[in-house]
Amino acid sequence: MGSLKKHIGFKDRILKSKKIFIIGVAGDSGSGKTTFVKGIQNMFGSDMVCNFSLDDYHSLDRDGRAKRGITALNPEANNLEQLYQDLVKLKKRESIMKPVYEHATGTFGKPVKFDPKPIIIIEGLMPFYTDKLREVVDFKIFVDPERSVKRKWKIKRDVKDRGHKMEEVMKEIIAREPDYKKFIDFEKIYAEVVIKIRPTKFADVLGESDNVSIRLIQRLLDIPLENLPLGIDLAKLLGKTKTSFSLDFEGGDYYGYDVSKITIDGTIPEEVLEELQERILEFIGNSSGSIFSSECNTATDLTQLLITWRFLEKIDNILKN
Repeated sequence: MGSLKKHIGFKDRILKSKKIFIIGVAGDSGSGKTTFVKGIQNMFGSDMVCNFSLDDYHSLDRDGRAKRGITALNPEANNLEQLYQDLVKLKKRESIMKPVYEHATGTFGKPVKFDPKPIIIIEGLMPFYTDKLREVVDFKIFVDPERSVKRKWKIKRDVKDRGHKMEEVMKEIIAREPDYKKFIDFEKIYAEVVIKIRPTKFADVLGESDNVSIRLIQRLLDIPLENLPLGIDLAKLLGKTKTSFSLDFEGGDYYGYDVSKITIDGTIPEEVLEELQERILEFIGNSSGSIFSSECNTATDLTQLLITWRFLEKIDNILKN
């Protein structure tokens, strides 16, 4: 593994620093925010990572929003000041009494005690909405699926998983769109990583699956970590494999920042993911942990690994300063 050996114990570096690192994942409801930070959760482990949804910080319940004629995407329907104050406490290693929003009923439950862990992931509509929130969040991700992809995912979640009626979900999708553009979409300007998602171009080959095409836009760091090889066995690809995939890389500019843009599509060769995962786990100092949840190695799996590496780079920069 070469020079990676000197970095074994990155997990211990975080623990010894006594710092709390907050990852913010912004995006609309049903956009797949939870999925793309699973790599960080799984590879660091539950002893290091905790998370909560910013839906818990709604200030109005479902009936209250209906009476006001506003959606959950409106800042007036969210208690962003309480969120900020709670994040400040968590960064001081203090416990909070976190509010609870019940999606099944659209009402609030009893607050629960929430204890910080070294890495806290917050997912929701407005983690970067205010200057104060942007200051307290250490690593910012924005998930930005095409409308067709988001519609499919939201219907699956709200109808199949949460039991809502199809007509209600479709009505909500249409009603929320103006507020998404007005209050949520701009947050990607402040994100260090933007995940753009569109339908896969390999649909004819892959059939009905979870495959999507992902463009990963990442701000460049002044001091990146050492090389992270992306190994592809051409002999195997030219042999018996029936894998269909593509990788595209380009530099560029995104809202005034120098960025890299990696577009990933199709079924990624297994050896690529396994080697990356092994190297990242060794860097972290974990002997176990995996991102793989299915037999199909998708662009989402590779994206999870690359986001985990980018998070390590950001934290390494913070710890050195």
